[in-house]
Amino acid sequence: MKSLSTTGLTLLLLTLLAGGVFISLTQGSWDVSNSRIWDIILSRFGVMPDLNISSVEIAIIWDGRLPRVLTAALVGFSLAVAGAVMQGIFKNPMASPGVIGISSGAALGAVLAIYLGLTAIFPQALPLMAIIGALLTLMTVYMIATSAGRTSIATLLLAGIALNLILGAVTSFVITLSTKEFDVGRVIVTWLMGDLNNRLWFHVEIVALTTLSALVMIFSFIRELNILMLGEEGAANLGVAVGRVRNILLLAASIMTGGAIAVAGVIGFVGLVAPHMVRAVIGPDNRRLIPLAGLLGAVFLVYADLFVRLYIPVDLKVGVLTSLLGGPFFIWQIIRYRNRFEYM
Repeated sequence: MKSLSTTGLTLLLLTLLAGGVFISLTQGSWDVSNSRIWDIILSRFGVMPDLNISSVEIAIIWDGRLPRVLTAALVGFSLAVAGAVMQGIFKNPMASPGVIGISSGAALGAVLAIYLGLTAIFPQALPLMAIIGALLTLMTVYMIATSAGRTSIATLLLAGIALNLILGAVTSFVITLSTKEFDVGRVIVTWLMGDLNNRLWFHVEIVALTTLSALVMIFSFIRELNILMLGEEGAANLGVAVGRVRNILLLAASIMTGGAIAVAGVIGFVGLVAPHMVRAVIGPDNRRLIPLAGLLGAVFLVYADLFVRLYIPVDLKVGVLTSLLGGPFFIWQIIRYRNRFEYM
């Protein structure tokens, strides 16, 4: 597999992503021709007049399909990059936002924002609460797993599993309370399944902002992340401020996770699968791994959403599909690394 070059993999992923976006825009209950799609997009940017474009086609493409596929791509990219960063920091291929509980924390924060009606007053409350939930969960897991300045990877994963259960129980309790208001309860349950239906440009703006801001933080310390993978003691000897760099990178991963979950709900295993697959092809250098893992995550979620939208007769949520695909992969990872026990 490693015979595939970085350039070749980049071109392959970009081609697949462009193909997925193209299919997403053209296919559906109302088929729209290629030329009409370009006319609609160019007219929205003011490049050409929209005299011959129907309002129905504009609503379908510009207000419906385009924000949905862009949200899917950005969410997949964010979750995969967050997973790659965490796997690099903890030097463990099983670390990911979902496994160590960050996704559950972000989900609880967002569910509280919906249940308390904060989103109706302040639309930005959803991503803000999701990010706060992700950060608080990360801090809790990290404190549990750290003793005398050393972080046990095994304890980290176990703490993540425990917090997943606790946060899931609290989320279920909130859902129980919300059943008194049918519409609120339905929104929460649907959202927890991982849903990309009816995404708007507002959702694209949220996840684009969190993704770009976190990427700036990550690539500002990409060299230090590579050094951290050699071990904390060695990194400190090379002049890396280990605690500061690690905290900034974990903050960036939490921001990415919170932003993604805020707009799409709980999407499992993308952050686990994508970095591992790319690492197997190009190696562990995060300067190449992180952007390519992000691209693979984007491709994966765009095609997963296409599958549930075009080929499943019932309203299957994309988060359910990613969990069905990612769960067996995670089990395989556990079996593969079950004899591994290491400290940071």
